[in-house]
Amino acid sequence: MNLFAHPEWLLSGLLATTAVGFFLWWSELRKIRRLKKFTATKLLSKLSESHSKPKTIARNVIYSVAILLLFLALAKPQWGKSQRKAIPTGIDVLLALDVSRSMLARDVRPNRIERVKLGISNLLEKVKGDRLGLIAFAGTSFLQCPLTLDHSAFRRTLREMEVGVIKSQGTDLSRPIKEAARSFSEDDSDRFLILISDGEDLEGEGLKKAKESAKAGVRIYTIGIGSKEGSRIPLDPIPQKARNFLKNPEGKAVITKLDDTSLRAIAESTGGKYFQLGPTGEGLARVFDELQAIGHRKRHAILSQELPIERYQPFVALAMLMLAIEFLLGNRRRIRAIAPSLALVILIFLSGCFRRDNIKRAEEAHKNKEFEKAAAYYEAEINATKSEDKQVDPRLHLNAGLAHLDAGNLEKAETFLEKALDGTVDEPSLQSTILNALGNLQYNRANQALDRTDVKSAREAWEKALQHYEAAMSIDDNVKANVNRDELAKQIESRIKSLLSLISGISWRDIDGDGRPQEKEPPLPGKIYWDQNNDGEHNASSEPFVETDEKGRYAIEWISATYPTSFQLGCVPAESNGTKGVTLLPLLEPPPPPFNPNNVKTQFVVLSKAGNRQVHFPYRAAPMLQGFVWNDANRDGIRDDNETGFAKANLFLDLDGNLALDENETSFKPSESGEFSQIVPPGQHVLCIQIESEDANVTFPLNDEKAHLASVDFETAAKHLNFGVSTPEGQGESQQDNQNSEADPKDSDSDPNPQEQKDGDEETAASPPPEVPKEVNALYERLLQEIEANSEPLDIEGKVVEAPRRGRDY
Repeated sequence: MNLFAHPEWLLSGLLATTAVGFFLWWSELRKIRRLKKFTATKLLSKLSESHSKPKTIARNVIYSVAILLLFLALAKPQWGKSQRKAIPTGIDVLLALDVSRSMLARDVRPNRIERVKLGISNLLEKVKGDRLGLIAFAGTSFLQCPLTLDHSAFRRTLREMEVGVIKSQGTDLSRPIKEAARSFSEDDSDRFLILISDGEDLEGEGLKKAKESAKAGVRIYTIGIGSKEGSRIPLDPIPQKARNFLKNPEGKAVITKLDDTSLRAIAESTGGKYFQLGPTGEGLARVFDELQAIGHRKRHAILSQELPIERYQPFVALAMLMLAIEFLLGNRRRIRAIAPSLALVILIFLSGCFRRDNIKRAEEAHKNKEFEKAAAYYEAEINATKSEDKQVDPRLHLNAGLAHLDAGNLEKAETFLEKALDGTVDEPSLQSTILNALGNLQYNRANQALDRTDVKSAREAWEKALQHYEAAMSIDDNVKANVNRDELAKQIESRIKSLLSLISGISWRDIDGDGRPQEKEPPLPGKIYWDQNNDGEHNASSEPFVETDEKGRYAIEWISATYPTSFQLGCVPAESNGTKGVTLLPLLEPPPPPFNPNNVKTQFVVLSKAGNRQVHFPYRAAPMLQGFVWNDANRDGIRDDNETGFAKANLFLDLDGNLALDENETSFKPSESGEFSQIVPPGQHVLCIQIESEDANVTFPLNDEKAHLASVDFETAAKHLNFGVSTPEGQGESQQDNQNSEADPKDSDSDPNPQEQKDGDEETAASPPPEVPKEVNALYERLLQEIEANSEPLDIEGKVVEAPRRGRDY
């Protein structure tokens, strides 16, 4: 290794020094000769009394040596070695998108190509700093967007990609691979191709080209889109319903299927991986995550090169010092004249030290835990350096960032630490320190989020902290980063657990009423919502909710800054759960006082501490009373085919046995057709009727009480609780029918109640006896007495006026 980078300056320096020395000697000699010409010899000694010949010689020697030192500096002396480090550039990623007509299939929403475009757009932030390019291919391929750092231009090109931009249809997977190999630069060390297609390689050349590109250093990741079952290819635009489909020459609809065999082979042959796109683009996300990890490792990789250390600085400094001494020395014997000049030089040389007071004061302030003041001093030093158009030492940024971090100014701290990280690419140990500090910053940010009970932001900040700690450890096995990663993780997890409770459960139809889900009992998918206003109804615009899975299961994280805490959860079963026409009621535990235990619509959850809790939503079919009120025109107590429904009546549940409607008794009206279906509490009920017209009579039931006695429970219904009503208006209308029935004995001998026979009425005979058996009357009287003794008023809030047809009714 040469001691001097430019040894040619050495000879020039020797010649220049010799010439300068000779010139100074000749100049001094010439001055003496001139002085002797104009001055007498006796006066010469007096005139030159203050002149010092030794000092003159010393000045000339010092000046000549200073010139020599400057030439030595120009020759760039160098000894020793140093490592020059640099952060490499980002990676190059080409995306090849299949634009054949098979990408119009709608086995993913809205269709294959739009799903891919949306997924790529959402993931561009993950490859920030990397060059991206876009290739469209079908039967041929074309580079739509060359490799660029301008992701906005890439996004615009991607938005314009449509099926049909490549006129040659079909799918040839070799074309985009060949196009990608041409598009990468020769000096690209990391080259990646993401190939997105349904995999139907109609030409079969894709694997061959992939192996060739692997030798050139191209790694291919493949994304399969579509389903193996296949899907038709609609030709209608996305907003319209698919009606017209692509057909082959035989007139049959073309079915496009996912062929992942060729895609897997292409990826494996180049060292890449195959992923399926998935319904939400998760396959693309996994590829971008892997590329992001590669880019992250590369950004923190250190490329080193041994270079000799240049040592010209001491020669320049020494030359400047000697020139200053030469200027101060002079050629006279008086010493006092030197003092002012010496003071000036000292001020010049020490002026750079005065500004160091900012750093000294910052260190003292930091030592005294005056972090805000320390940060201000560091910033003052940074600004002073910038004002002189000098490069700021990254250590100043680091110290300013650490001071702001200790002061709790996380935003400012992050700004200065990021600048320090960018300025220390050639100092790995310092980068490791900065990354550890960034990890601590994100840890503090996570704690601040937890102070606000913002668990989501806390988790995001902690993930970033882990990335910084691991990056620091990857550089030099940073012990502090390792300890922080393990110890602080426990603290964060402990704080999160102290705030968070996991609420899980299931919504199902509890047929047997045991409160435990059984395999035979159907699940009830739906929505679980937080009933914030405690009204028992879901307000979709303001109350958050989660959807259960197809088995009715759900899980939510409940976050609370203090415990114990309480809240109410409600459930809205989906209409598609197979219970149409069945009225379901939630069987929920009553809330604690002072809440109303009646008419419970939500689950009241009380959490004494953070932890796991199961909250289920069992539903059962409501007990029902069902029947029909008809206009018994012929007053025979049998419903004939020509007799219509009767709606001008009130049905009520008789509680006290007086067969009259009281204020505390539930009443309801039949529909216009005469039918009724009423939810009632489980148990025994006496159903009576009250007719609005005083002239009307009840012809059925045939007993004297004109009431039905029914016992119901959940998942059951008492049916055929019919009432016949005869009104004066209906008698005239039925006279002709009665005469016809008397004239035709066959009609009187036939079944008098075909409708009841058809409905299968189990409680009324086809030819009712003229009297009710005594056993029935006795049983009825006894039950009335029991009900009267044990009856309680029904909940007024539970009174239902009209028979429910669908949904819940509390």
